[in-house]
Amino acid sequence: MKTTVSTEWLSGCSGCHVAMVDLHEKLLALMDTVEFVRIPVLMDEKGYPAADIGIIEGAIRSEHDRHAALALRASVKTLVAFGTCAVYGGPSGIGWLH
Repeated sequence: MKTTVSTEWLSGCSGCHVAMVDLHEKLLALMDTVEFVRIPVLMDEKGYPAADIGIIEGAIRSEHDRHAALALRASVKTLVAFGTCAVYGGPSGIGWLH
């Protein structure tokens, strides 16, 4: 049985998603054990399908970001904050200072 993975990017540069895709053949090697059910940089999935693991990148800067983060959290068993923006706010989070 494959582990299902759902991802979301919030406010930020989407660099973490690009880095995942930049794994090239290594990403293809994962396909035997992992099924991506949502990954915005590769597919046009508008909803949040149920998944084992959720990966979220980017900072929460808007109501849309908040809704997306809550929707992803509700649809996955485990949520992983990936990258500086998701963990610490990153450059996008600095906007809250002004």
